[in-house]
Amino acid sequence: MIARRRFRRVSSVLGPTLKWFAALFLIPGGVALYHSTSVWPFLVPLAVTFGLGWALEWVGADSELTVTDGFLLVTLTWIGVSLLGSIPYHMSGTGSFAVPVNALFESFSGFAATGSTILLDISIEKHGAAVMLWRQLTQWIAGMGILALAVAILPRLSAGGAQFLDAEVPGPKLERLTPHIAETARRLWLLYLGCSGILLILLLGVHYGGLAPNMTPYQAVAHVFTTVPSGGFSPQARSIEAFSPTVQWLLIPFMFVAATNFTLLWQTIFSDPTAPARDTEFKVYLSIFAVGSLLVSVMLWGDGQFATIEETLRQGTFQTATLLTTTGYASTDFAVWGNEVIVVLLILMFASGCVGSTSGGLKVMRWVVGFKVIGRELFQMIHPSSVRPMWLGRRIVKEPVVRGILIVILAYLVLVVGGAGFVATDAHRVGLDLTLEESLSGTLAVLGNIGPGFGTLGPMGTFEVLPVPTKLLMCLLMVAGRLEVMTFLVVLAPSYWQG
Repeated sequence: MIARRRFRRVSSVLGPTLKWFAALFLIPGGVALYHSTSVWPFLVPLAVTFGLGWALEWVGADSELTVTDGFLLVTLTWIGVSLLGSIPYHMSGTGSFAVPVNALFESFSGFAATGSTILLDISIEKHGAAVMLWRQLTQWIAGMGILALAVAILPRLSAGGAQFLDAEVPGPKLERLTPHIAETARRLWLLYLGCSGILLILLLGVHYGGLAPNMTPYQAVAHVFTTVPSGGFSPQARSIEAFSPTVQWLLIPFMFVAATNFTLLWQTIFSDPTAPARDTEFKVYLSIFAVGSLLVSVMLWGDGQFATIEETLRQGTFQTATLLTTTGYASTDFAVWGNEVIVVLLILMFASGCVGSTSGGLKVMRWVVGFKVIGRELFQMIHPSSVRPMWLGRRIVKEPVVRGILIVILAYLVLVVGGAGFVATDAHRVGLDLTLEESLSGTLAVLGNIGPGFGTLGPMGTFEVLPVPTKLLMCLLMVAGRLEVMTFLVVLAPSYWQG
């Protein structure tokens, strides 16, 4: 009875959200018409999605949503749009997409802004401009969260949408820009659109300026759709390696900014330019990026990987940025670099970006709090009678928040280890030669919404070789990672459905 009432309350919001989502199929559908290719891969999911949204809205209960309803709402929304979003891939019937589980994997990866792919034959010629644009668009939609957009657009959520935005937007907590959640969401999306527009202008500028001949308008739009949301899908088989050094240098600051707290960005631009200097998480994030870039570059130079200092510095900085921010682009096949470099890159994959950004992963803030807890416990072992609150900058972090952060870190690590064990075991079952490093990096890549792993699952490899059970597990891990783990896990708890 409780489960039925909860589902009806959630359906009253999920239905209108899906009806809005259905309209997005018109964009690639228009591209298909322009290129005189079939529009059915987009008209069918449009009709199915709109019909499902209408049905859910019809059965939904017109009553106030609770805080705990938000967990189910964001989980069902993410899984729902990922399932529906896979229809264009499968209906296109080309290459790897002819296999249903591959279409599912690509869609879940897109809507989780992950960037892991089952495609090896990535090209517009192979799959068509419309399907490839849909592939890029899924990540741009996912970037700041479908529900953040829903809060800003749908009046049904404007009155009481705080719990849903806090549950979905990456990070332990979204700091409000205004007392009204809808206005906060609108400002975040305005900033998101602004970053997208600036990057598009710059990419078109270097193209028409002769510095990036193959960064065509289509390619520029496609890479805007996957850079700002920290996604990583590229319509090029060799990812960013296919473009000039100018493009690679240009993308680095945008990847960095996309993984910065958007609230902090807004405050810096419109009210307080000195805000980053006082933000603990940003300072640690900047330090990790700077030290990581320098360390990787020095290691690459020592190994003689590249001929010039500029190329060494560019490759080291780019791969540090792309893995730290969980974007997942590749400017070269970093999976073949030395073991010591791989270890550093693996650490960067764990670090991830800032709370309130478009990046995935655990977020720098959680690691900062985690290490502060270790320091505090050591201090209290030396001074047992002391009472030492947890400070983060000028703020005291309340103990329930500290406990929640530690639980998320533990759950994240358990999923990484457990997932890697499942991947390795399943690969062995079908005779796939997958090393422990490849299993671990692949699991971390999907749970952290990073994209590529190492070895077979590396930047120039493909996840298509994995068995079906592993692909399905990774789909769920991508959703769990994008929804900050606990939001996803709480829906699986029996007590959640018992009231």
